[in-house]
Amino acid sequence: MSQSLNFANQNLRDRSFKGRNLVGADFSGADLRGCDFYRSQLKFANFANVRTGRSPRQIAIANCVSFAIALMFAGTALISTILLITFILTFIFGAGIVNRNTIYWVAIIAIVVFAVGFAIAFTSNFALSHTKSILTAIPISLLVAFVSGYFGSTFTKILVSGAFNAISNSITSNSLVALLTFLAIEPLQIFGSLYLFRLAINTSRTAIGTKFQYADLTQASFHKATLVSCDFTNAITNEVNWEQAQITKCKL
Repeated sequence: MSQSLNFANQNLRDRSFKGRNLVGADFSGADLRGCDFYRSQLKFANFANVRTGRSPRQIAIANCVSFAIALMFAGTALISTILLITFILTFIFGAGIVNRNTIYWVAIIAIVVFAVGFAIAFTSNFALSHTKSILTAIPISLLVAFVSGYFGSTFTKILVSGAFNAISNSITSNSLVALLTFLAIEPLQIFGSLYLFRLAINTSRTAIGTKFQYADLTQASFHKATLVSCDFTNAITNEVNWEQAQITKCKL
């Protein structure tokens, strides 16, 4: 084996080996978290005792994505809540229900929905993926709740006031058209929220760490390897040695 194919016991995190000719390469004991072996030639390669999965950089990126999606979900849930409450109140009680006190309480409910929705979506991501950083997710959720309550009240009141005025005007103009418009928009808001919630909690759980898609692993050895969050989709795995390998959350 040439010296260039000796990667034994090395830290190779986030390295790309896409399309490389690595026939007979020795990766034994190496840290392969975040590595990409897409379409690589890995015949007779030695992956004994390797460590695979998501690298710290991949985890950080996934957490940021989860944070952004959780914010989008919470925002969508907030708008859905405002639309639902304001329409029901206006449709039942008329434009006379619109006053400062009503706007205040609807805004409070919407902010609570936002804060709780974000906390559930964001922390559930870590809980379901068994990520230790859930202890970090909880204070982040509490911080978002505080910020949304302290700084978001004025903005939310503006949204509620605008929703009341728009809905009361539409109901006064044509109540049937207003009802049909509400029945068309609200389900889209709700289903959109549910989709974003599912996306938020699955961001970390379904993320792939080490990639072996379309790689040729003929007679490669994964003896005693720790295989976590690996993708072997469409890889050639003829006569691969999986003896004593620990395989978790892998696509085979």
